[in-house]
Amino acid sequence: MSSPQSVSRSGGESSWLGLRPATLLMLVAIAVLLVPLSALSQPADSASGGGLLARLRATFGLSQANLGEVDPTSETMRFATLGLKNIAVTLLWDRANHYKKVEDWANLSATLEQMTKLQPNFYSVWDFQAHNLSYNISVEFDDYRDRYAWVMKGIEFLRQGIAYNTREPRLLGRMGWFIGQKIGKSDEKLQFRKLFKADDDFHDRDDPDRTLPERDNWLVAREKFRAGQALADRGAPLKTTPLIFHSEPMMSAINYARGLEDDGEFGPTAKDGWKLANEELARFAERDIPTSWGVPIQLRLRESEEKRAALLAEELEKLLPGQFQALVESRREALTADQRRAVEISPMDRTDAEQQAASAAESQLAVTWKAVARQAPADVRARAEELAREHTEAQERATMIDRYRDIVNFDFWKASCEAEVTEPALRARERTWVADKEFGAARLQAAKAAYEESFAAWREVLDASKVLREDPLTADDIAEVVDRYRKLLEQLDEPFPKSFVLQDVVDRAAPQP
Repeated sequence: MSSPQSVSRSGGESSWLGLRPATLLMLVAIAVLLVPLSALSQPADSASGGGLLARLRATFGLSQANLGEVDPTSETMRFATLGLKNIAVTLLWDRANHYKKVEDWANLSATLEQMTKLQPNFYSVWDFQAHNLSYNISVEFDDYRDRYAWVMKGIEFLRQGIAYNTREPRLLGRMGWFIGQKIGKSDEKLQFRKLFKADDDFHDRDDPDRTLPERDNWLVAREKFRAGQALADRGAPLKTTPLIFHSEPMMSAINYARGLEDDGEFGPTAKDGWKLANEELARFAERDIPTSWGVPIQLRLRESEEKRAALLAEELEKLLPGQFQALVESRREALTADQRRAVEISPMDRTDAEQQAASAAESQLAVTWKAVARQAPADVRARAEELAREHTEAQERATMIDRYRDIVNFDFWKASCEAEVTEPALRARERTWVADKEFGAARLQAAKAAYEESFAAWREVLDASKVLREDPLTADDIAEVVDRYRKLLEQLDEPFPKSFVLQDVVDRAAPQP
C-alpha cells in the first residue's frame, strides 16, 4: 500500500517537498530572475555606482538627489502609500478643488501641503499653492500688512519648491512674477513696495551676501528671472513658451524704471533705470529664441534680414531686368472680369462672393522671385534660382521675427527704452507726476500749468518716434493723463482747448470707461 506522501491528492506523483513540478519550476524561474533584477536595481553607494537603473538615473539626473533636496517626510509618505501614490494624489486634487470652490482656505492649504509631500517634483502643486496663498487668501484680509504677509507666504512657498526642484526654471520664473507683479502692480503697490524694501526676513534669506544694494521688488524679480534663464541655458528643460519666459527680465527692468518715476525719482536716477532697461532689451534681442518652425531666431535681426532681401531683389532685377513686373502684368491680364471688379471694391463693402473673388485675385497676383527664376533663360537660371532661394529665405526669416516681435510688442518697448532716456521724456514724466500731486492737493492752477508743460514735452517725444506716436499703448497712457486734465478744467470752469497739442494721440486712444 502506498503511503499518503507518495501520491498527490489528484492521483499524480508528488515532487520534492510535496510540490507539484509546475510550481517548483515557477519558483526556480523566480529565483533565477531575481539575479538580473538585483543587478539592475542595485542602489548606488560610496563604493559603487549601483546597478543599471541607478546609473541611468545618475546619467539623466532623475534621482531625487539630482532633482533637489531630499525630504525624509516626503519619502516616508510615498512609501506608506504602498504603490498607490497616484490614487492618493488624485483624491487630494479633488478635495483641493472642492475646498477652493467653497473658499475653505485653511483646509485647501493643508490639502495642498499634503500633495507637496507626495509629489515634491510636480510643478503644478507648487504653483497652485503659491498662487492660492498670495492671491486668494491674501485678499481675505482688510489690513494691507496682513495681505502683504500672505503674499510673502506664497513667495516663500515657491522658495521651498525651488529647493526640491533645482532643475525647474519655471518655479524661479513664478517667484520672479509674484515678487514683481503681485508686489509692484497690485492696488496696494505703494505700501507693498515699501514693506518689501524693509523686509529683513526675506532679504536676509534671499540675499545674505547683499549682492543687491537696492531692495526694489522689480530688481529682485529680474534676478529671479535671470536665474531661471541661466538654469535653462545649462540644459534644464524649459516647459513653457521660451519667447515669453526670456522677455521677463526686460519687462522687470522696464517696470523698475517706471516704478522709480511713480515714486517721484527723476533725473539721473530715472535715466539709470531706463539704461538698465535698454541693456536687458539688448540681451533679449540677442538671445536665440526657439520657434515653431524649428529654426531659432534673434529678434534684433529683422531689419538686417529685410535689408538682405532687398539687396537680393536688386541683384535679381539686374540679372533678370523687367521680368518680375512682366510676370505681374501677365497674371493681372489673366484675371477674370469678376476678379478685377472685386479687387477694386473696398474690403468692407465686398459681398461674400466678391471677397472670395478678391482673395483668388490677390493670390494669383502674389508673384515671387522663385516663380520668376523658374522662367529665366537657361544660361542664368541656376544663378537666378539660387538668389531667389536666398531671397525667399531672408523674407521668411524677417516675417518670422516680425511675428515673434509682435507677440511681446518688442518694437514699442524698444522705442520706449530709447525715448525714455531723453530729456523731453524725462521732463514729460516729471511734470505729469508734479501735476498729479498738485491736483491731489487742490492746487489747481499749478496743476494746470504742470499738465500743459507735460503735454508740450510729450509732443517732442512723439514727434521724434513714429512707433510711439502710432502705438495704442502710448495713446491709452496719455489719454489717462488727459482725462485728469479735463476734470481739472471742469473744476476751474474752463473749456478744453480747441487746438489741443496732443489731439491726434487722444483721437486714437481707446474710449475711457
